[in-house]
Amino acid sequence: MIFGLEIDTLIGVFVIFFLAGSVKGVLGFGLPLITMSLLPFIVSLELAIVLSALVQPATNVGQLIASGGVRKAFNSTWTVLLALIPSVAIGAWYLSRLEGNSHLLLLGATLIGFSIYSLSGYSVKIAAGKQNLIGLIAGFVAGLIGSLTTINGPFFIMYLVGIGVDRQAFRSAIALLFIVSGFLINSGFWFAGLLNQNNIIIGMLALVPCFVGMWMGNLIGERVPNAAFRKLILFALFIIGCVFILRSLQSA
Repeated sequence: MIFGLEIDTLIGVFVIFFLAGSVKGVLGFGLPLITMSLLPFIVSLELAIVLSALVQPATNVGQLIASGGVRKAFNSTWTVLLALIPSVAIGAWYLSRLEGNSHLLLLGATLIGFSIYSLSGYSVKIAAGKQNLIGLIAGFVAGLIGSLTTINGPFFIMYLVGIGVDRQAFRSAIALLFIVSGFLINSGFWFAGLLNQNNIIIGMLALVPCFVGMWMGNLIGERVPNAAFRKLILFALFIIGCVFILRSLQSA
């Protein structure tokens, strides 16, 4: 065993992070969606959540630097960031006490919900007068679900699209949200006793195949129709979400 995992399992973890990085390289999003869809098949759901939470923030640092506009990103997301603090703490505490497969049911429902929303093409429009209130709600829900599944991106995306940020501002804002939420989630996991030395080492090592995958994904993205690839990934996530729900119900 290496770092608490069998060698073949550890290799499988690295392959999954390579695939997740490739998808993120092509689409610009999807890292935790892919890792949380595949990792629970080879490691415990708790370990899958911890590893995804460790890797995700680091993959967005470069995007934030390249996009620039950190102050503008903060101005458009400060209410979301504020609400993340208490909700992440609640989610991390709750995750450390979850029993059975209720978290598998939540993960499946999240994957299915995101897939249906994305495939529908529907987008929420947020009035200027309600931006702060909706930001607090979006941040609280994203922090809670993010702590339990690491999949908080859909809530960030819906909020940013809803307030109508432009493409450049979107890239910097989403990167800032992922970095801050990732830091908060990992801090919550640490205080909840979910992080240990082995998990941290595996997470840091997984960054290597993840970044290689992102590099290859960027190259592939220049040659593959993004719309068709995106739909294929979303259909796959929908099916995997159904599998998770069935697994949770069968073991209930």
